[in-house]
Amino acid sequence: MRGLRQRQLRSAGWVKGAALGLAMAAAMPAAMAQQDLQRIAAVVNDDIISMFDLNARIQFGLVSSGAPDNPENRKRFQQQVLKGLIDERLQKQEANKQNIKVSEQEIKRALADIEKQNNMPVGGLDAYLAQNKVPRSTLVQQVEASIAWQRLISRRLRPKVEIGDDEIDETLKRMEESRGSAEMHVAEIFLAVDQPDQEDEVLRNMERLIEQLQRGARFSAIARQFSQNASAAAGGDLGWVQEGQLDEQIEQVLKQMPSGTISKPIRTIGGYHLLALIERRGPGGITEAPKLDLQQALLPVPRGAPAAEVEALKAQLAAAAKDAKDCKAFDSAVKQINRSRSISLGKVSMTELPPPLQTVVGPLNPGQTTPPLQPDPGTLMMLMVCDRQNPEPTPLPGREDIRERLTQQRLNLMSRRYLRDLRRAAFVDLRV
Repeated sequence: MRGLRQRQLRSAGWVKGAALGLAMAAAMPAAMAQQDLQRIAAVVNDDIISMFDLNARIQFGLVSSGAPDNPENRKRFQQQVLKGLIDERLQKQEANKQNIKVSEQEIKRALADIEKQNNMPVGGLDAYLAQNKVPRSTLVQQVEASIAWQRLISRRLRPKVEIGDDEIDETLKRMEESRGSAEMHVAEIFLAVDQPDQEDEVLRNMERLIEQLQRGARFSAIARQFSQNASAAAGGDLGWVQEGQLDEQIEQVLKQMPSGTISKPIRTIGGYHLLALIERRGPGGITEAPKLDLQQALLPVPRGAPAAEVEALKAQLAAAAKDAKDCKAFDSAVKQINRSRSISLGKVSMTELPPPLQTVVGPLNPGQTTPPLQPDPGTLMMLMVCDRQNPEPTPLPGREDIRERLTQQRLNLMSRRYLRDLRRAAFVDLRV
């Protein structure tokens, strides 16, 4: 927003804003509602954002994120919440210009979806809002603006997006090449930097959000309230991603992050990202560990045996297993060694093995053995893989799925630019 200017409120805009506020006032004590209705937080073109609107949305943000309700947190939330309200008004105004209307049925369906996502019974959302003293209209306005904006983007921008077959081919190629790498379940919060002079302000806002997260606020709730990417509607959840699917700067940070951690702010071309690495899973989208059928050979080591004797016993064990091509032959060969034992361990999951054994056994195929190991001073051990059952990797998405994914990425960028242009062209008068 550039060049904040002062001017007289247009009477039509005041009537519109007051009518909206009066509709909400029933949810609050009369004196408090009247005071907040008379105070203006911001003017957005011809629309009023009252202090009632702002305080109700701050209350909703505190409740949904789990942040403590105290003056300090309210002050931290205020500017970012107000910025979100301004964006919503701009989105709704632009949708109205394009004659886009959101029906009551659409809003009801969206609210029902929120209930399901939060495992609430039918009517549970209204009870939750009432219990936490959040006017229902606060959430309705947010949902209505989101639906209207998405429909506007779909109508005006989607026809301009063309995804070529070469882009799909390139994406499929990258995904195929990355099947050997782990996948990451990632969530994000994104704050846009539209102009160079906003850099410090946006970074401060991001740091305030980090403070709230450190104080116990839920990442998904903060993302829904404040993130400026399309993923905000899903609590910032980007789903499972592979190497090559995200910005290179973001991927470099993710590679260094342990599961269950949150990154520092990451500056990219569009603004600042805050990432949450929820968890990792195995190569190719494998979520289960391989199951192995193992045969174990054990050979006792005499107490106090010198190193040379131990090495001789290892060589004897390795020689016996050298020509064995399967577990039956391995079992017979091992039993020819004096005092040795051969035991079938049956089928075990890779995760049931001690971590050091996982490293040694993990790469083996059926008929292959580990080198002689010494798990304790009195024992030598060797394992052969009799059979291996690898879980099926997640199949690659189809071409149309990839086309839609690329389209959504393009639309996300275009919609941010669209909103940026609306901000630059708008008359915005901040009063707080």
